[in-house]
Amino acid sequence: MNGTILGIVDKQVVYQNNSTKPNRNIFVVGGPGSYKTQSVVITNLFNETENSIVVTDPKGELYEKTAGVKLAQGYQVHVVNFANMAHSDRYNPFDYIQRDIQAETVATKIVQSENAEGKKDVWFSTQRQLLKALILFVMNHRSPEQRNLAGVTQVLQENDVEAEEKGTDSPLDSLFLDLTMSDSARRAYELGFKKAKGEMKASIIESLLATISKFVDQEVADFTSFSDFDLKEIGKAKAVLYVIIPVMDSTYESFINLFFSQLFDELYKLAADHHAKLPHQVDFILDEFVNLGKFPKYEEFLATCRGYGIGVTTICQTLTQLQALYGKDKAESILGNHAVKICLNAANDVTAKYFSDLLGKSTVKVETGSESTSHSKEDSHSKSDSYSYTSRSLMTPDEIMRMPEDQSLLIFSNARPVKATKAFQFKLFPGADHLVNWSQNEYQGQPEASQETNFKNKVDKWNQTVKAQQQVEQSEEEDQNKEADLQDSMDQALKARHKKMLG
Repeated sequence: MNGTILGIVDKQVVYQNNSTKPNRNIFVVGGPGSYKTQSVVITNLFNETENSIVVTDPKGELYEKTAGVKLAQGYQVHVVNFANMAHSDRYNPFDYIQRDIQAETVATKIVQSENAEGKKDVWFSTQRQLLKALILFVMNHRSPEQRNLAGVTQVLQENDVEAEEKGTDSPLDSLFLDLTMSDSARRAYELGFKKAKGEMKASIIESLLATISKFVDQEVADFTSFSDFDLKEIGKAKAVLYVIIPVMDSTYESFINLFFSQLFDELYKLAADHHAKLPHQVDFILDEFVNLGKFPKYEEFLATCRGYGIGVTTICQTLTQLQALYGKDKAESILGNHAVKICLNAANDVTAKYFSDLLGKSTVKVETGSESTSHSKEDSHSKSDSYSYTSRSLMTPDEIMRMPEDQSLLIFSNARPVKATKAFQFKLFPGADHLVNWSQNEYQGQPEASQETNFKNKVDKWNQTVKAQQQVEQSEEEDQNKEADLQDSMDQALKARHKKMLG
């Protein structure tokens, strides 16, 4: 089946297909115990059999319960495991750098990972410029095997930042200043780190080494040494990608954010090469969305992705999580770019009030009455009925917070809201999650043949470049030797002539 299951209404499945307008983005909010996994994520992993799928997997549970089924449905299965990198497909962010600005993006995300306060001061900027220069240096002047984070660390370790004598260049200075003036690595170095003075240089190096120290661990170095598959493959063929993210550990949050940023960019590039449409449509299911870090232009991505063949399900526990990460105005813009909003439960007042306001109000007829008794010779008793109309919320925040656990609210941008029963996967697909159970700690990534071929071509090209450079240097050396021999011959001839004249 093709489409996203939203819920059950009158025993009928309500789902959203690929042609839904204005977009097929879905925002889901539900706190712990709201059955997000069982009624949204796994349900739609089983249901979708045509589009490629990228799903965040906070505990690896989704891979274990659904990967066997997806393989049987004809999907290529990939895992990028930021929680246990030894059991993962490898991912090298340098493989997606074609321009200087992309090197800066990678450098920014890595430096941000140790910048908890988010300060963008001179220390941050200089570290970023130095890391950008180092990335460009290894990309342009090192063999393909060294074009990764481990290669950057090696350059820093091999070249001291301090000059041996006052007034001379340091080994690190010389490394970059020996490049041509037009070299992008030299420009980044001179415009950033080179301008730092005295002790500040040593402090910046220490800070940068501390920042990238997490990437020199052998497991992480291996993980970032190569890309086992091209991110564009997700939009070329039917594939499912499980992105396993650590629970209660933000060590690699910026790195995870970089991965998704590059994935978004690569899919857009692929679409641009195919008349602004992906060859194969892609569904993103982003559970625990706020744990992926902040995407600077997420609302723009949501606003444009439908045209490229992408649908996004953004899942948060509360609206306050989204507001804390993006700010109230941006959070509102992000919410506005989801055509469907689903409330599984409201874990706080802010979330409950938001959905109560979305539901709107209705006019209610209220019966009022009056009664009068007169005391006279003949007692009389009279009663009159009257009515008034007032408005009330379709559901108050309190009523939303007390919804039954199997109930949800579906809010549409172009249709009336409805109460629905949650689409539990164990009812719609009974026994499916027990058919084949895989272990995430047994997964072993295998490089795609195309990736190995591309890498071999890079190595061959590098070897040809080195050989050509060696031939140029050898030719220059031979010319210098010939010139020296000629000069010696001329000197000898002059000496002989001078000696003859004296004799």
